[in-house]
Amino acid sequence: MTADTAITSAAGVTAAHRIEHQPEHTPQPNADFAMPPGWIHRLPADDLDLAVLLVNSMDLLEDPPDRLTSVHWYRDALHAAGHGDIAEGLTEADLPSLLELRALLRLVFSAATLEEAVEIVNPMLVRGGAVPQLVVDDDGRPVLQVAPQATGLEALSARLPAAAAGLIAESELRRLGTCAGTPCECAFVDRSRSGSRRFCSDWCNDRAAAAAYRARRKAGQEPATPNYEQPRTSPAAWA
Repeated sequence: MTADTAITSAAGVTAAHRIEHQPEHTPQPNADFAMPPGWIHRLPADDLDLAVLLVNSMDLLEDPPDRLTSVHWYRDALHAAGHGDIAEGLTEADLPSLLELRALLRLVFSAATLEEAVEIVNPMLVRGGAVPQLVVDDDGRPVLQVAPQATGLEALSARLPAAAAGLIAESELRRLGTCAGTPCECAFVDRSRSGSRRFCSDWCNDRAAAAAYRARRKAGQEPATPNYEQPRTSPAAWA
């Protein structure tokens, strides 16, 4: 898929969700928001985690699967991930562009070749104005940051593609992936030492193991009964 094709395809997605811009009251963040386990690796989340959260706002295991019918879910996710400054800059008028950004990032996470990823990411970097700037961090050290003063959609459009591009430059496509736990297609960043992650979360890993076990039982190859029936919220399920 070429970059022009990818952008055209994503633009088609956004056209179906286009809305009238109207003045709105910014709601308070949802204090009961539950961060899906395994989707971020620390608090505050880094920009790769924010990209994962955006891509996974389309989750085929949820009913309905699309959480991004408004910006509210992602705004709550940003607050929960420690990025309230970005969240407060998002408005409903940003929804079409946010959907386009999600569609393009999904193509990056699922790219089959390095060349395909490059063709998608480079136009995103240009369009998002992802120009690194030299800033002094809280410890007094000089660091490069993309869009350090931006918020809302402006920050996301620059920082998320830049984070993906930085990881690809460092490890090609080995650390970006989508879940192998059919029908789930959620994205993940593989931060394991071995680089062998295949699932978006332990829950999907357990689902796949349970499905494989049932298949072996049906074929008469697995007489014992492993403990795959722990509730999702049980400590044993996430051990």
